[in-house]
Amino acid sequence: MHSRTSFWLSMASLLGLSSGIVAGCGATSESTNAPVQTNVGSTDDDITQVSHSGVKKQAVGNCWIYAASSWIEALHKGATGREANTSESWLTYWHWFEQIASGRAGDAIQTGGFFSTAVGLIERYGLVKEGDFIPAEETAERSKRQELALKAINASLKSGVLSNPAARRDPRLVRRELDSAWALDAGVVQRMNAVFGDNTSRTLLSSAVSQSAAGSNKVVLPKDVPVRLKDPMSRADVTVTLQDALGTGNGQWSPRAGKYAWNELDYPYNSTQRRAFWKRVQRALHDELPVVITWFVDFNALTPNATLSLDALNARGPGRQGGHMTVLHDYQAEVPGLGLLKAGVIATPEQKEKALADGTKIQFVRVKNSWGLGRPASSPDAGAPPVPGNVGIPGYHDLEMAYLNGPIAECELDDKGNTDPTRCNDRITPMFGVVLPAGY
Repeated sequence: MHSRTSFWLSMASLLGLSSGIVAGCGATSESTNAPVQTNVGSTDDDITQVSHSGVKKQAVGNCWIYAASSWIEALHKGATGREANTSESWLTYWHWFEQIASGRAGDAIQTGGFFSTAVGLIERYGLVKEGDFIPAEETAERSKRQELALKAINASLKSGVLSNPAARRDPRLVRRELDSAWALDAGVVQRMNAVFGDNTSRTLLSSAVSQSAAGSNKVVLPKDVPVRLKDPMSRADVTVTLQDALGTGNGQWSPRAGKYAWNELDYPYNSTQRRAFWKRVQRALHDELPVVITWFVDFNALTPNATLSLDALNARGPGRQGGHMTVLHDYQAEVPGLGLLKAGVIATPEQKEKALADGTKIQFVRVKNSWGLGRPASSPDAGAPPVPGNVGIPGYHDLEMAYLNGPIAECELDDKGNTDPTRCNDRITPMFGVVLPAGY
């Protein structure tokens, strides 16, 4: 199993990948502005009762932000029944700002990150509705603005205004460069400055920030976002706030504290511990909670029925690779005394209880992805209709347990940013870990 450090490196390596569909936190090169499908993944699709928001398509290597946003939107939808569309671009903007202004940026932005990185950004800068940050992308499936902004800010870092280290230490200048790269409306910049200052001298964690000022400038505080969770003791449904789900922490790697705080759980090494791990995940899914999953993707494992398969990968050999983060939706398992518990069919409470048996064999888990609704032309599953009985929901993929357990080859990149199958140094377990709610 990978450590967090090696996972970061796998995500960082994606920055060198060329156009076309790229692995992990990369995205496809196809530029679309299809509307977000708010009905995709709803309970009307006869999957388990995790009620997701619409599928989006990442444009840069920030899958972890899309996963965190999907997590929030599902929890909020569970509490209110309403579809939220939070801005991934907002969190991406602040991630870049902190990276540059802290002196951690080289000649290119590092787009990779962790769930804990997203949590920190949300605590410091809150959330914004998609249309309140990039109005033109309020209903878009894919953010073209992110792609253009990344090119512009990388050019500035490499040979423009921000190539000077002294310039990067001027937060006002960094903000101006970012505002220009993102082509932000003047009114949006004015609202940001009203809350955080034009030099970003304060965040939502600063006592100097007026909460009413944040709200009047369309910045949503975590404490003002209702979410549905389960009480860790009674297992009763409760409506609390996103701040409760985030909990509190003393650093990026510290456990989050609080009655309802979600925390990261690494994937164990042996089969007994792994079965206990998956029982915890099953319980959360049974309770309709959107578990975040971190894993390693090799696109040569992708089949025409939207499945990541170890057999397919072994037949093709290594392809484009990298770390990835998505949100779980469902699973399929062979259950002792019951038979096949199928994904896509609502299970009874009795069936769910039997599915927690030690002898249950999970065949695959189903994830809501951030690769968009279509099958890109550069993808191995391009244009293929779903196989009956498998994923028929655009934007969702099945991860076979055999694939997640691996091992698979992790390869280096050539000078063009492509996977070099002759330089595969490690055999790794593609499953990295999950983020679970308190009490699971």
